[in-house]
Amino acid sequence: MFPRRKVVLLFALLLLVSASALFSAEPNAASFVDPTARVIGKVNLGHKVYVAPFAILDGSKNEISVGDETDVQDNVQVDATNGPIKFGSETIIAHGATVTGGASIGIGGKCNDDSHDSPSTACPSFVGFNAVVDGAIIQMNAMVTHLARVGPGVTIPSGRKVKPGKWVRSNDEVESKTDEVTKEDRKFMHDVVHVNVAFAEEYPKLAKENRTNVRGINYNPSTEFNEQSRLPTLEGVPTRDPGFRNRIIGDVKIKKDNLGQLNKVMGSQISLRADEGHPFEVDSIAEMSDHVTFHALEFTSMHLGANGTYGPYSLVHGGELKEDRSITKTGDNVTLGAHVVFFRSTIGANSTVGDRSLVQDSVLPANTVIGRCEVWLNGEFAWKVEWCP
Repeated sequence: MFPRRKVVLLFALLLLVSASALFSAEPNAASFVDPTARVIGKVNLGHKVYVAPFAILDGSKNEISVGDETDVQDNVQVDATNGPIKFGSETIIAHGATVTGGASIGIGGKCNDDSHDSPSTACPSFVGFNAVVDGAIIQMNAMVTHLARVGPGVTIPSGRKVKPGKWVRSNDEVESKTDEVTKEDRKFMHDVVHVNVAFAEEYPKLAKENRTNVRGINYNPSTEFNEQSRLPTLEGVPTRDPGFRNRIIGDVKIKKDNLGQLNKVMGSQISLRADEGHPFEVDSIAEMSDHVTFHALEFTSMHLGANGTYGPYSLVHGGELKEDRSITKTGDNVTLGAHVVFFRSTIGANSTVGDRSLVQDSVLPANTVIGRCEVWLNGEFAWKVEWCP
């Protein structure tokens, strides 16, 4: 038997080689695909595209076309088995989302003209955290928000956003299950595009300095919103390990767990990425399943308590709360179930969030129990996630 570390290093090397060999053509030189991402078959990447850790773009059966300044974020799955997939310019496929073919996102429709100047020909579109677009059309200036789903043959027109957790199964349901895209939404999307274009430009520079800088536990690139390139710290010790099976990037401070402990409690294909908002302060991890993602909006941070448990495909995302602008925060002994989205919120100790639930813009006390498939907005239960299995 190989020692565990040698097995992990061999796996990382094989993954890197297979990912680079699966392109039908070389990606645009001004784009960046994380070495852990899998880009398979007929995938055409535009200019200034960012593909984040552990994303999968499977063009083995049909073509996937990715427009300029588009980003495909951590643990996203893009599967063209059932038909081609097209992403227009400035398309955002956020953490954990799934897109299946045939689908079109960010193409067609019209942009909102806030300035009353000549109409734009390209503008952002958005598919949110752990959302699903299954053979649908999402036009420019349209959004599918977190944990929402859009079914085959449905068109979400420009200027509309699917409400969190809703399942749009036909065009007859579009009006009742969407809201209007606001000026604040458009600013949010523009900001996301700006950040991810910076990643497409700056991660290659980090790799040029040393190819191993973009693997495992490592530095964040220097950007205008995160100027200092930092290493994660484990038990107070700056740590760099390009051979580690997961991506831990930038100012992630795990206070009570060393590398050996993380090997025991972490699954695989995990991305803790403090390259935008930072720092991430994590007291300790009890268990972290496969495909977990931590990220934060620029100039925001998070503090997660001791003995946290994170289910598969769960997501913790930092951002400013409207009420008190506090950081995203969890108390000790908090459990997030599978496919949970915890965004711009705080929750007290000894709390549980059930599988496939969304907690957004909320401040919740200790001992909170949220059931399966629930949408919580602004501290209150809103409705059930409609497409729970």
